[in-house]
Amino acid sequence: GKAITYANLTTERIFTIDRHVGRLAKPSSYVDLITGDVSGLLDLGFVAEVEGHVRGFILGRVAHAGEPPTEEGWILIVGVHPDYLQKGIATKLVNVICEKYRSKGIKKVRVRIEQRDKELLSFVEHMGFSVGHLIDYCKTM
Repeated sequence: GKAITYANLTTERIFTIDRHVGRLAKPSSYVDLITGDVSGLLDLGFVAEVEGHVRGFILGRVAHAGEPPTEEGWILIVGVHPDYLQKGIATKLVNVICEKYRSKGIKKVRVRIEQRDKELLSFVEHMGFSVGHLIDYCKTM
């Protein structure tokens, strides 16, 4: 098959992601996420490129959670171009970011999943994630 390369996320690649992988959210949403929530932490984002074109990405952050609070890695979003699903891109991206967290001394990585998304639940379980002890509460305003 075609060679897939993995690289650090850059602002230019964010705009490419918005144009080509934007099926998960409205245009500019990834840019908003990066500039709003994790500004300056592009070292926790990676892209998968096929023949120079972005075909997948992952974005994470470091946060404190639990009791007592400990530093943990979070996977905020993973996206793969629809034509490149089931080719191992998401698996490799999750492994790359987990290794980055490991190199920072972080021992736990979390990801939030919509309960109804059976496909994504199956994927994260396949990647070795299990249900954590934190419960997400939400209040609709």
